[in-house]
Amino acid sequence: MTISDYQISSVIRNYVKNMRGKLDAVYAGAEEFETEDQSTISEEGMKRMVYERIGEKMTERLKKHEAK
Repeated sequence: MTISDYQISSVIRNYVKNMRGKLDAVYAGAEEFETEDQSTISEEGMKRMVYERIGEKMTERLKKHEAK
């Protein structure tokens, strides 16, 4: 079974969208514990890193699944 790059990107995009919604819900309840966070990585850079990591893991899992 062949899985295209578009399908993998779609899964990653939906995963990130779902996680963002869950994190927003968690942070909405934690407003009383506000702390100052500092970030040295841009948001776009962070997204790229997440996409790359998820893509690598998905590819690795798919290769293991096809080998069986």
